Amino acid sequence: MSLTSLVDWLMPFFASYGYLLIFLGVFLENSAGLGLIIPGETILILGSFFAARGSLNLVAVIVIAFVGAVMGDNLGYYIGRRGGRRVLLKYGKYVFINRHRLAHVDQYFKKHGGKTIFIARFTSFLRALAALVAGSAKMPYKQFFLYDITGAFIWSIVISLLGYFLGGNWDLIEKVIKRMGYAAFALLIIVIAGIFFFRWREGRGKAGLDEDFDH
Repeated sequence: MSLTSLVDWLMPFFASYGYLLIFLGVFLENSAGLGLIIPGETILILGSFFAARGSLNLVAVIVIAFVGAVMGDNLGYYIGRRGGRRVLLKYGKYVFINRHRLAHVDQYFKKHGGKTIFIARFTSFLRALAALVAGSAKMPYKQFFLYDITGAFIWSIVISLLGYFLGGNWDLIEKVIKRMGYAAFALLIIVIAGIFFFRWREGRGKAGLDEDFDH
């Protein structure tokens, strides 16, 4: 379903239930992988569009989106922490996930989980899963929470303003969001590649020192 057709379908509900729809849409999108089926970001844009028309208050829309995002992420983190590992080990084999790969994910999140949580906020697929994976990887909660609220704060403002000023041009919004998502995903890939490159160079450097020592 395109953004335009989804907007047409959602539009009538905002007249009576705007704030509630924004909260539920953003909350569900960010909790336990439901972002793969719940269009929370689109709902937030539509709510901001209604704010531009005077039906809703823009500040209230931003605050509700922020609270919904943080609460949804925390639920996803809790689910991942309590039972995510069991689920991944049981069903992960169908998507090539095993204990060895999960161990690498755990190590990655211990060192670079914060920046991943922040960047993932701006990519729909990663936004739906990041908190769940962080909980499963036992990422320290204080670190998770700090980066989560920072990302959610910036995201709720950026997306709300996008809907407020461009709400009548759904095709343009769709292009902007896609490019934002691609840019965030590319940034995350660059970060991961950089981490592996420096580890590789560090390993080669240590190997060279060992050889010199032996000689």
